Amino acid sequence: MVSLQAETMEIRFTNQQDTTKVKTPVVKLPGMHEAGQLKIDRTALLPIVPLPERQTEMKKADTLETAPAPTPPPRAQQRYWWWQQESKLLVGDSRYMEPYNESRLIVPSENGNSGLQLPVRKINQTNYDWLTLVLLIALVLFASVRTIWNKYVVSLFHSVVNYATSIRMFQEKNTSVTPAAFQLDLLFYLIFSAFTFQLIHFFNINLPFSNLKLFIFSTGLILSYFLFKKLIYRIIGFLIEKNGETAEYLFNMNNFTRIAGIVLFPVVAIIAFYPFDNLNVPITAGIILVTAIYFLLIIRGFVILLKKQFSIFYLFLYFCTLEFLPLVLLYKILVV
Repeated sequence: MVSLQAETMEIRFTNQQDTTKVKTPVVKLPGMHEAGQLKIDRTALLPIVPLPERQTEMKKADTLETAPAPTPPPRAQQRYWWWQQESKLLVGDSRYMEPYNESRLIVPSENGNSGLQLPVRKINQTNYDWLTLVLLIALVLFASVRTIWNKYVVSLFHSVVNYATSIRMFQEKNTSVTPAAFQLDLLFYLIFSAFTFQLIHFFNINLPFSNLKLFIFSTGLILSYFLFKKLIYRIIGFLIEKNGETAEYLFNMNNFTRIAGIVLFPVVAIIAFYPFDNLNVPITAGIILVTAIYFLLIIRGFVILLKKQFSIFYLFLYFCTLEFLPLVLLYKILVV
C-alpha cells in the first residue's frame, strides 16, 4: 500500500500477507474420518445384479410393455353376466317393486300434539274358522258311516252305475241303514251348501250377506230347493197316479245326492285351504262333478219312467218342468 501525502511527500510501504495463498486448514466436522482414510459403507450399496440376469429382466419388462391388451368378451356374454347379477336383485318374482299409492290424507289434530302419524293399511282377511268346523263335522259324519255301515256305502256307489243294485236297495228298504242315510243326507246339505257359498264368492255374486250369514243363506236355499222339489214330485205323482214311479225316482235322487256329498267333500276342503289365489282348477272340478252326477240322475229318471211305459212327451215335459225350470229360475234370482 502506498500512501502519498502532499505536504511532506513521504512514501510509506506496508507489507501485508496475501490471504489467497494461505492454506486454511479444513474444519473437521463431527462424524468425519481423519485425512488420508477412505471408508465405504458397502451395506448401503445396491446389490450388484449379474449382466445375464439384468438382460433377462429387461426382456421381461419389454415383453409386458409390448404385450397386446386382452380381448374383451362378446356382448352376448356380457349381457348374460349382467342378467345373472340382476336376477339376484329380484323383489319376489318381479324385477321391479310394485308401487303402492296411499290416497288417505293424514290431517293433524287441532291442538298439534298428535305426534307422529303413519299411514295404516287395512288387511282384508276373512275369517273362515266356521268353515273348518263345518268340514270337521262332515268328516266325523262320513267316518262314522264308513266305519259302521261300510257295506251300505259300497252298495250306494254301485247303485249310481248299476240300475239293478238300485232296484234291489229300493225293494229291500232296510231300516237298519236309516241312520246312515240320515247322516249322509246331513253331510250332503253341509257340503253342498259350503260349495254354493264358495261359488258365490268365486263368481262375485252380489248378495246382502257375507261370511257366516252367507253360508246360512246358502244352507236355507239348498234345503228349500230340495224340499220344495220333492214335494212337487209327490204332488204330481199323486195327480197322475204314478206314486210308485215317483217314489223310486226320489229314492234314486236321494242316493245320488248322498254320493254327491261324499265326492264333493274333498273338493270343498281343497278350495277352503287352497294355497294359491287362482281357484279355477278346484272350482271347475267341483262343477264338473256336480254336473256329471246330475245328468246321471236325469238318465236314471228316464230309464225308470220308460220301463213303466210312460209317454215320452209327458216324460220330457215332466223333467223340463221339475228339473230344468227351477234351475233357470234359481240362476235368474241369484245372478240376474
